[in-house]
Amino acid sequence: MTLIRTETQAALNDLFMALTRSEDDYRAAAEQLEDQAAADFLCAIASKRQSLAQRVERAIRAEGGLPSEPDPDLKAGEQLLQMLGPLMADDKTREVFQQRLDADRELLDYMECEDLSALEGSHGELKSECRHHLEESLTWLEKRLQ
Repeated sequence: MTLIRTETQAALNDLFMALTRSEDDYRAAAEQLEDQAAADFLCAIASKRQSLAQRVERAIRAEGGLPSEPDPDLKAGEQLLQMLGPLMADDKTREVFQQRLDADRELLDYMECEDLSALEGSHGELKSECRHHLEESLTWLEKRLQ
């Protein structure tokens, strides 16, 4: 294994980290909710993100790389900040869904950034699947918020 990543390895790793963080955020959000149906809905999205992250991880390894590990301190801090909004909200479920909607919009925008353009060739189908899943999640969240 080399210490320098190719553009493809770097892009795959960035995608892996984004999906992993998103999965963790969905699971943490689900734990905040008292509404079991809403929590189950978020866990279902988290499970799909986990599945996609695992596929990206396999692609990283197939390219001869190793995936990065999420920073546990950063993760804990981000999740703590995400918990504050719903604590003050009148409708906790709605606030959590809105946070996830906003985060997924940002993640979908990130899918189109230059950093991930190296995936268009050899891993275009995987990137497309991730994009499609995000679009579906946004649709589901928007419907729940109506």
